[in-house]
Amino acid sequence: MGSGEPRRMSATLDRSVILSQLLFGAVVIVVVFTLQIFSTASASQPLMLAAIVLVFVTTGVCIVTPWHRLPRGVIMIVPLIDIVAVGLMRMSDPAGGVGLLWVFPTLWLASYFGLAGAVMAVASASVLIWTTELITGRAITSGSIPAVVLLPIALLFVATSAVLTSRRTTAQRVILRRQAGQLERALRRANRQEALVAEVINAVDFGVMRLDRDGRGAVMNAAYARLYGIHIASPDAARRGVAFGPDRVTPLEEHELPFNRAARGDEFDNVITWIPTGQRELAAVAVTARRLLDVENEPDGSVLVARDVTAELRAIRARDDLVASVSHELRTPMTSVLGYIELSLDDPELPPSVRRNLDIMERNGERMLQLIASILQSARLAEAPPLLQFGPTDLGAIVRDSVEALRPRSDERDITVAVTTADEVEVRADGFRIRQVVDNVLSNAIKYNREGGEVTIGVTAAGDKAWIVVRDTGMGIPEAEQPKIFDRFFRSEAVRQGSVHGSGLGLGIARDFVERHGGKFGIDSEEGFGTTVIITLPVSGPEAK
Repeated sequence: MGSGEPRRMSATLDRSVILSQLLFGAVVIVVVFTLQIFSTASASQPLMLAAIVLVFVTTGVCIVTPWHRLPRGVIMIVPLIDIVAVGLMRMSDPAGGVGLLWVFPTLWLASYFGLAGAVMAVASASVLIWTTELITGRAITSGSIPAVVLLPIALLFVATSAVLTSRRTTAQRVILRRQAGQLERALRRANRQEALVAEVINAVDFGVMRLDRDGRGAVMNAAYARLYGIHIASPDAARRGVAFGPDRVTPLEEHELPFNRAARGDEFDNVITWIPTGQRELAAVAVTARRLLDVENEPDGSVLVARDVTAELRAIRARDDLVASVSHELRTPMTSVLGYIELSLDDPELPPSVRRNLDIMERNGERMLQLIASILQSARLAEAPPLLQFGPTDLGAIVRDSVEALRPRSDERDITVAVTTADEVEVRADGFRIRQVVDNVLSNAIKYNREGGEVTIGVTAAGDKAWIVVRDTGMGIPEAEQPKIFDRFFRSEAVRQGSVHGSGLGLGIARDFVERHGGKFGIDSEEGFGTTVIITLPVSGPEAK
C-alpha cells in the first residue's frame, strides 16, 4: 500500500464523521423551525434550548477534530451526545414527536460500530424514553404507548437493518478491494508482457506488423519501419507505397500490396515484392501473412512478417548462373567423348574386355549427360519457364508408353511394374510435359525401390478431375525430410549414403509442370514402406482448376 493510501483513508474518516453530524444538525434546525411555527412555547423551553446548543457545539467540535488521529471508539461519543440532545428535546416536549430524531444517531452507531453500537443506541434511547416518562410524570395510556413501547421497537429494527446493511457493505467492499487488487496485478503482468513482447519484436532483424480486426495497422516493430521507410508511430501508412512484382518491372496496384491483402483477411507465404530503397535500388522482400483468432475463435486481425531477401535471391541467381554455365561447358566435351566411345564400340575387332570397359564408360557418360541436361533445364525453368502447348491428351496412352519405355530399367532390377488402369482419359494438357512428369515419377519409383519390388500405376477420371497414381514398395521418405523433397538439389540422407544416384531436381520440375496445368502434385510416404504419388489434373485445362 502506497503512502497516499493512508492519507486518503484518514480524509475519508474525517469527512464521514463531519457529514454525519452536519446531517443531524440540519435535521435539528428543521425541527426547531417547525416547532417555532406550530408550538412557540415548546421551542423556547430551557431544555430545548440546551439541546440545540449541545447539538451545535458538538457539530463545531466535529468539524475541527482530527478524528483519524484518535482511537476509533472515541467517535462513539458524538452520536451518544446526539442521543442525549434528543432526550433533552423530548423532555421539553414529550408529545412533539421529536423522539423520531433518535433514528439518525442509531443508524450512525449501528453502521459504524456494528452490533455493539446498535445495542448501545437502542438501550440509551430506551432509557431516556422511560426517564422522560418518569420525570414528566405522564400516565401510561393508549395514546402514549407508541412513544413508550413502539418507538424503542422501531429503533431496534432500524439498528438491526443498519447492522446487516453495514456488514453486507463491508463484505462487498472487501470483495471489491480483492478484485481491484487482482485487476491491478493482472494489469501489471499485462504491462510487463506487453513491454517484453515489444522488446522482443524490436530485437529481431525482420519486420513484424500487427493488424487489428478492422484491417488497420496496430503495432509495428522498428525493422518493419526501416524496411518500408515509414515512421514507427504510423503503422497504418504501410497500406500505401510503391512495390513491384517478382519480375521487378510490373508495379503492384494498391489492393495487391501485401499489407492490403492481409487487411482483407488473406493468408500467404513468402510473397516476393520489390520495393525502392534510398540508394535508388530495389530490395526484395518476402512477406508472410497469418490470420489471428480470439478466444471465441472469431477473426482478430492478422500478423505480417517481412524479410529482406535481396542477398539470398542474388546468391541463388549467382549459383544458378554458375551451375548453368559449368553445365553448358561440360555438355560439349561429354557429347564428344560419347561420340568417340560409340565409334569405338562399332569396331568388330574390339576385344571383349575393352568392349566391357567401353560399355561402362558409355553408361556413365550417358548418365552424366542426363544430369547436365537436368541442371540446364532447371536453370532455364527458374529464369524463363517454357510455354505450354495445350491440346487433347490421352493420359492412358502416356502411362502405357512411359511404362514401356522404362521396362528395361525395371527388368534390370527385377521390379514388377503393373498398370492397374490405363483406359483412355482425355484431358486438355501439354502431352510432352505430362509425359516428362510421368517418366520422372515412374523412374523414381523404380530407382528408389528395393530389388524385386513392385510398382503400380494407374489413371482414372471423375467429373472434371483426372488422376495419375503411382505406388511403390521402396525405401520411403522420412517424415522430417518430406517438406524438402521439392527443393532444388535436395536428396534424402539415406539416398546420399546409398548407391542410388540423382540430382535432386526431378520432383521440383515435375511439380512445377503439374501446377502450371492447374493441378496438384501430392506425395504420401512412409519410411520403409514405400511412397504414393498422386497427380491431379483438371480435365478442361488450367482455367478449370
